[in-house]
Amino acid sequence: MKIALDTNVLVRLITGDNEAMLAKADHLVKKYGPKEIFISYGVILETFYVLRKVYGFSEELALNAVEDVLKVEQFCCEQAIAIHLALSKCARGFNFNNALFGEIAATRNVKTYTFDKGLKQNKNFEII
Repeated sequence: MKIALDTNVLVRLITGDNEAMLAKADHLVKKYGPKEIFISYGVILETFYVLRKVYGFSEELALNAVEDVLKVEQFCCEQAIAIHLALSKCARGFNFNNALFGEIAATRNVKTYTFDKGLKQNKNFEII
């Protein structure tokens, strides 16, 4: 990997809301080859949040945007497998943040303990 992107750059690429910034971001991405741009899972979570709360994306549209980020050949997304698994859980009604936290913990072969009874159907969580 050669560089990493911040949330605001990823949001520009997704929304195209600022033409000048979009052009710079797009030019930057095109300069790199496959898997040379690091995207942390924190940036993924923050991007999802910004799309939902600032841009008013529906949950489905924001989840589709996250899925599209995973498909960009230049991007190497931290915890990509966990993100894919979390996205599939969202299709079954789970919250993206919780699903991702559970999947990341599961990659370390541990369960996440919680008081959130809404997570009892998610095998990665244990209700206490």
